[in-house]
Order: sequence, then C-alpha cells, then structure tokens
Amino acid sequence: MRWVLLAVMAAFVVVAGAPGGGGVAARGQAATPAAAVATPCPATTPAEARALVERYWAEVWTAGGEAAVPALLAADELHHWGVGGDTVGHEPFAERLRTFLTAFPDFAVRVDQVVTERDLIVSRYMATATHRGVWQGIEPTGAAVEYSGINLFRIACGRIAESWGEADHAGLLRQIGALPAAPAAATPTP
Repeated sequence: MRWVLLAVMAAFVVVAGAPGGGGVAARGQAATPAAAVATPCPATTPAEARALVERYWAEVWTAGGEAAVPALLAADELHHWGVGGDTVGHEPFAERLRTFLTAFPDFAVRVDQVVTERDLIVSRYMATATHRGVWQGIEPTGAAVEYSGINLFRIACGRIAESWGEADHAGLLRQIGALPAAPAAATPTP
C-alpha cells in the first residue's frame, strides 16, 4: 500500500510540474531538487511538522544555529530567501544565516501564527534585532529594528525540504537608514 501511495504522490509531482499543473504547493514540489524521486520515508504528521517549524525558529535563528541545520533541513533543501538569491543545501543556508546573525546578533523571533495543510506549514512572525554588523553592504548603525514576515515550509521525510521567506525588508532597511522613510498616508477629505 505504501508503494502505491508513493507512486501516486510521485505522479502528482510530475503532473503538477507540467504547464498549468497546480498551485504554489505543486510548483514548489516540482521545483525542489530530486523532488520527483520517490523516497520511502515515514509520513510526517501535522503535529510533527508544526513542531519541526517551531524548532526551526527556536534553534536555527540564534547564535550557533547552523549546528541545528542538518537535523531540521533536508540535505538538498531549497530556500527561497526574501532577499538575495536562493540557496540549496546545508552549507549555503548556514553561510547566509551566519552573515545575517553577524549583522543582527540579538535577532529574536516571536511566532504569532502557524497554519498546517498537508505537507505545508505557514508561520507568521515578528522579528526584533539590533543592527551591529555589516549587512548587504550597509555598515552597522546600532539601530533597533522590528519587522514582520511569513515563511511557507514544505515538509518531506521529517525535514524541511523547501522554504519560501517573505519579510518586510523595506521596513528593515528604513529602520537602519538605508531607505528613506515611507511617505505618510494621505487622509481622505470628505
């Protein structure tokens, strides 16, 4: 029965990757390296997937967090960062993580909402940090920042196989003085 289910899932990935074949989840599964190769592994329950994402935020996004990467991310994890190019694999992810945490060493995340649907987990969060190192060519300002973000994770075989990150990077850049302040919203007149 398990092999039949895996064959059906593999067929879904192949069909979903075809033109006109599916939404974000389907495109994401087709885009992940080696996603079309069915690998037998135990299914991850929604509770296990949620716990995995909670561990990701608590254990990875902190000083020394790269040590937790192999336990939580698939070896060929495809990470679509909200800024900069995509990374594939543990070391490119860990390098990007170290760069960010060097610039914002007191980075902290408060996860406000987690939604689970099949192999997809969405987390909405609020981040705080202090700009203490060079980030994207911007010298440290000492500015305290606060911004929101949303990550979508695809879970496979008990690991994060793919992630899409979107955060208010424009707001972060404004807070460290790299962008001008946002114009005030106009108040409609009656």
